[in-house]
Amino acid sequence: MVVSGLSFMMYGSVWNLLSNYLHNPLTFYVDTAHLHWNTTFPAITLCQVVNGETVAELTEQHFGADRDPLLDSLIIDIAFYGGTCYSCEECHPTGSLTATSAVNCTALRNFTEIVRRHRVPCEELLTDCHWQKESFDCCRFFRPLDTEFGRCFSVNAANVVGRSAPARPRLVSNRATGPGWLGFRVLEDVQLYLHDEFSVPYAYVDRSLRETVLWGMRKEIVVRVIEMENKDTVLELPIWRRNCRFPWETVNDENNYPRLEHQLYRHYSFSTCSIECFWITQLQFCNCTHHLMPRPLKPTGRNKRAKVMNILKRSSPFCIISFCTNTLPARDSTQICSFEGLTCLTEHSVEIAQARKQCSCLSSCVEPEYFVIHKSEDFFAETEEEEGRVTVRLLSLPYERFVRNIAKTEMDLFIALGGLIGLFYGMSLLTTIDFLMHVCRLTIRFLASCRQRHG
Repeated sequence: MVVSGLSFMMYGSVWNLLSNYLHNPLTFYVDTAHLHWNTTFPAITLCQVVNGETVAELTEQHFGADRDPLLDSLIIDIAFYGGTCYSCEECHPTGSLTATSAVNCTALRNFTEIVRRHRVPCEELLTDCHWQKESFDCCRFFRPLDTEFGRCFSVNAANVVGRSAPARPRLVSNRATGPGWLGFRVLEDVQLYLHDEFSVPYAYVDRSLRETVLWGMRKEIVVRVIEMENKDTVLELPIWRRNCRFPWETVNDENNYPRLEHQLYRHYSFSTCSIECFWITQLQFCNCTHHLMPRPLKPTGRNKRAKVMNILKRSSPFCIISFCTNTLPARDSTQICSFEGLTCLTEHSVEIAQARKQCSCLSSCVEPEYFVIHKSEDFFAETEEEEGRVTVRLLSLPYERFVRNIAKTEMDLFIALGGLIGLFYGMSLLTTIDFLMHVCRLTIRFLASCRQRHG
């Protein structure tokens, strides 16, 4: 009875010990040895936003002053697609005004040309860039970055387009350079995003880390950063135990999407996983993705694409008939939505948003924390030199950072188990060896006595 009671008590203790070892293996502490740190300046991404006056001017140049007013709405919904396109219903085969409207929907089916015409390149978006008060070529540092809002331009981002081209310039602050200071002028209305090196802008980014900057407006943003460092032993833990992913641990062929190649970015982060999940969700509901979405890094052939679509149909009850364009680049593995597809995405926008929020994306192991300390008021500059001037700077060099380390190793588990056995049964390695030696001695004596009896 005593042994049974002790065994029951030990079972509970061992179960708690194993549970903590498997599911709480990490510990965090604050490192303040900051003299030799190199602090990466936050990545800054600029995405052009719609300007009704500019769109009206360009549309008038191409379609004339007597155009249908619906045309401007269609152009805005296509060039600056934001998740819904209610005007696209008029170009749907079942649209109520398709037959009577003066809009030539056939001429608008080339979404790529419309986006190219109404969204400016880097040279027409940025000018007068300075880092630590020294000027530099804006478009050499601000590289194209494909997001769910279309092509943006980002500095210090790792997932930029053409990563294998020239080396990606990085802005770094340390004790020699002082706190980072970046200034530039925008020539169009933009949405500014602050994020870490491996992240990308997405729909659910923290509001404090994004800012709308209109042309002619002057804006100053002051940021404080706390970085995350990981000890080498953290890499030895499997992903399910540390509950985070490193940038090179991209999501591939997991969970409910076997053999599905849906990787859109080279480096993992919570935001890239969210966009890849959004990409899959659109395929589930409407069998196509909108035209501003990034394309997969590893395009599949026609036969493999059919297998992918069969997987999606089996995995979701919402997958319906295809609403896709017929003219696509040969390298694309998924179809781009046409007017019919955009109408489908609009009809299912609520369901898609709900499904996207349920995506099982892990946080990044290297993601720092950014705190916006100050944002200047929205006011327009008085001089031409200050129009569109944006300044982003660090409040100060960081004096602390979080360090992730392993709290419980295999040796710790072994020692703890040995302590529990000694506590409940009074056993140690020495007593165990002594007990086995007594058993062997008794066994030898018993066998010897048996031989003497039979002899």
